[in-house]
Amino acid sequence: MASSRTAAYLLLALAALLMACSGRLGARRLADQPYASRPLPDQARIFLIAGGVDVANFAEEVVRQRSYWRAAGVPDEAIACYYAKPTLAAYHEDAQQYRAITRALADCYPARAGLIRAHLALASRRDLPYLYLYISSHGRPQLVARDVAESLDVLSAGEVDLLDQYFLQMGADPGYGVDASAIVNAARRGEDPDDLLLTPASLGRALARFAPQLPKIVVLQGCHSGGFLNDQANAAAAQMTALRNLTVIAAARHDRTSFGCDPGARMTYFGLIFLRLLLEHAGPQTPTSIPWPGLFDQLAAEVHAIELRQEVTPSEPVFFSTAATGRSACALPCGR
Repeated sequence: MASSRTAAYLLLALAALLMACSGRLGARRLADQPYASRPLPDQARIFLIAGGVDVANFAEEVVRQRSYWRAAGVPDEAIACYYAKPTLAAYHEDAQQYRAITRALADCYPARAGLIRAHLALASRRDLPYLYLYISSHGRPQLVARDVAESLDVLSAGEVDLLDQYFLQMGADPGYGVDASAIVNAARRGEDPDDLLLTPASLGRALARFAPQLPKIVVLQGCHSGGFLNDQANAAAAQMTALRNLTVIAAARHDRTSFGCDPGARMTYFGLIFLRLLLEHAGPQTPTSIPWPGLFDQLAAEVHAIELRQEVTPSEPVFFSTAATGRSACALPCGR
């Protein structure tokens, strides 16, 4: 009896060892997998970006959306994807999910604000039928609150401004895109602030390069992502809302969080419902043929229903459009 118990303990210990080794090997495989470095394809018009480094669901959304657009007939060279490699601790939290998508991420670029800005600048000079930009990441109203930043004598006025603005994390940037000291040090080395954080101002300037008549569809999945549009105290949002033929869907109001960005979740609440509604769309599967106002109405209602069941503060997704959508532009939660 004792020998059988000993054998069972040994088998359990061996299984635990094999699982640990598998986790380390998987993490090493993803860490060693190089980011794509090839030139941006001439046809690139769909940009899918996963910016977070602590959960797999952002990258999962990019992988799933790329599969959707491929199935809809969009050629591979028209789709550019971006992601940020996870920390080791984050990999172990979502190891199974990361292992499943590692190969699918092999031809994706690093999620860096400067690279994305450069690629959008290239795309703006090309003859494209539309621009579709999907970003899934953590969002924050600022990196460092203005009163805190101003109390630090070591920061210049420009550095205070840099740290006090809405942004979506681009985890392949210095300090995983959220370390204030790394970002300030990069700015002091002469790097363009627009290359260090993805903000309403930097995204607005990038989109302004495109022809006014070009349809531009932007989807922002992240906490506080409505701050790219509708915070009255945020003058930079006006750079986005002044653009013609722009449609934006944001997952949360400027002062609200979105949900589902935790280890173990396959996708965020918003990202999962958004993808399902795309898949259920019965008409032509192109960004210019999808009825975005109607999709938003259903999306916002379903997100709200989940949040009520979870008893969390509603995220209040935001719809905005200056395109001929049949709905007046609105920079407040609307559509429900």
